[in-house]
Amino acid sequence: MRFGVFAIALTLGVTVGSSALAADPKHVAQLKQVNSCEGCDLSGADLSGLILIRANLRNANLQGANLRNTSLLLSNLENANLENANFTAAYLYGSNLENTQLTSTDFTQAVLRSAKLQGADVCTATLAGTDLTDADVDLDDCPTSPPPSASEAEVKQEESLIKDTLPENP
Repeated sequence: MRFGVFAIALTLGVTVGSSALAADPKHVAQLKQVNSCEGCDLSGADLSGLILIRANLRNANLQGANLRNTSLLLSNLENANLENANFTAAYLYGSNLENTQLTSTDFTQAVLRSAKLQGADVCTATLAGTDLTDADVDLDDCPTSPPPSASEAEVKQEESLIKDTLPENP
């Protein structure tokens, strides 16, 4: 009897604890059906591999969502919360990401060609291999030093590569 009560309490504790970053299932269904979910809670949702052309996700909460290999061609994500979201190899050509929250957002190998990123803090996002051709983005305020996670060997290798490209003094 005590074991049964403990199992129920444990199940409830896990369910309540994991709901902190759980998308509203109705919102996920709405996005998939009508390609629009303005202001929706999609936090933690698995939206990987979806084709969402001209999707309206303005003011949506996509914190921690998985959008790996998702096509968001010409979509509106203005003012969306994209913190800790995974956009690895996502296709966001021409999308509006103005004023989005990008803390720890992963855009590795993503296509952001012609995307609008004004007001978005791109400096806190991972942009390794990201295609930013013709994107409306200001990277001037981003630090140019290697990220804190870079090892000393990586820093020395980068410095030697830079030195190798400089002309020698006569």
